[in-house]
Amino acid sequence: MKTLNQIIAGDKRIAVLTGAGVSVPSGIPPFRGINGLYRHADVERYLSIDYFESRPEAFWAFYWSLFDADLLLGARPNPVHRWLSSLERNKEVTVITQNIDGLHSKAGNRHVIEVHGAFDRTVCPTCGSVYPTDSIRHKKVPHCTAKDLKGGICGTILKPDIVLFGEAVRDFDRAENAVRTADRLLILGTSLTVAPASLLPVYAAMNGVPVLLVNDRPAEQTESIDHFIKADFNHFDPDSLQPSDKRNF
Repeated sequence: MKTLNQIIAGDKRIAVLTGAGVSVPSGIPPFRGINGLYRHADVERYLSIDYFESRPEAFWAFYWSLFDADLLLGARPNPVHRWLSSLERNKEVTVITQNIDGLHSKAGNRHVIEVHGAFDRTVCPTCGSVYPTDSIRHKKVPHCTAKDLKGGICGTILKPDIVLFGEAVRDFDRAENAVRTADRLLILGTSLTVAPASLLPVYAAMNGVPVLLVNDRPAEQTESIDHFIKADFNHFDPDSLQPSDKRNF
């Protein structure tokens, strides 16, 4: 039976969908699940665009209490990220990630679609100025310091450059196109429970693109998945990982 590296050896164009599982070896816990950051009962309220716009000061207080800035900004790519980056030596790779940690770009992948945004960026809703989150992380409520057209300070309360509840995901058209035109869709570290990313394997199947899932457990949807490889991302070895038979799902 072929290994993961052998399965994708002949692919020239690969679309990769990644979830929280690939970042666990970097020390970043999943946001969802029993022990996830989003287990907070009211997270969908306090981390929503409506709450940011109506109570920005309270929003930022919750935001800083929810996310560990030291952890997210200090995390480093792990072997999974580095392996995906290495594929660009002889393949066209588009990474579509649900993660906000920026680790794919840090690892060197050139084509990364961050559908949920990125924690390391903070933006001004008024003038569009972008700030590294590291530069404003010690401010309880960060304000834009850019000059406006009249030479004054903008002063607008900044917004995290992540997709809040109530906002649409980013660049999903690009993600769909990458999947539809790929030789293969490789899914890593997600059980496909969050829409619309969970629809990408369906789009792949509709266009005859084979789908390979690598995860610690099968996905909730299996109809569009051709092969499943059970993997422990803390001990990731693409030269030894092999698929299970689809009938074992």
